[in-house]
Amino acid sequence: MNSNSRQFLESFIAIETFLGDCSGLPHGVPFTQHVDTLRQSNYAVRIFAEDLKAFARLRNVIVHERGGGQVLAEPNQWAVERISHICGILLKPALVNQFMHTPVQTIDADETLAVATQMMYKQHYSQLPVYENGQYHGILTVRNFTYWIGAQQHPSLRLDKVTVRTVIAFADQRDTALFVNPQTQLVDVVGYFAIHDRRSTYLDAVLITQDGTPTKPLLGLIALADMPAINEQLQLYA
Repeated sequence: MNSNSRQFLESFIAIETFLGDCSGLPHGVPFTQHVDTLRQSNYAVRIFAEDLKAFARLRNVIVHERGGGQVLAEPNQWAVERISHICGILLKPALVNQFMHTPVQTIDADETLAVATQMMYKQHYSQLPVYENGQYHGILTVRNFTYWIGAQQHPSLRLDKVTVRTVIAFADQRDTALFVNPQTQLVDVVGYFAIHDRRSTYLDAVLITQDGTPTKPLLGLIALADMPAINEQLQLYA
């Protein structure tokens, strides 16, 4: 057995043990059943499910099928690197606190749109978390601001006379944020955005607080615009 086979099997065994520990299924259940069970609740397993099943078939060839005492199939370098990467994602996942933007610029609900839009323009922000008396009040986005503008019947608008609160009330939950704690897996954040996309609902940002609730101070932010960079970092798709 060459080094590729050894490295491949080491990663596979680590993944197999992890899946068995997490699935709650009885000992001896086929590997693919663990995958199918966990893909319902574990976004990383869902993404890599077909890779894992393909690697299970390759494992069977390496371990069980031999010709003249020799392995009939050896994993190529891509397979070794791919399964090692998946093993790392599952067993040692990156967390949101390794990627989040911090500190996060926020705005008071009673601040004017003139101030808000200047902040967004100068900092190249597409969203601003809105707070009132230290409590989360909503999220101001380019989209809900544009919708609000389009709904106005006034021939001229004075943005210095309109509060952020007005736009947030108009948005009526069309633009949303989700709160998580710093130990949330980064791949799960990718899943949250994907779920909202499939439902055709907006998730503009994931906001990070110490306990994952809106009542604690804001520690960081991950925006929808960060998804390409996160996907590249995690190499979720081969």
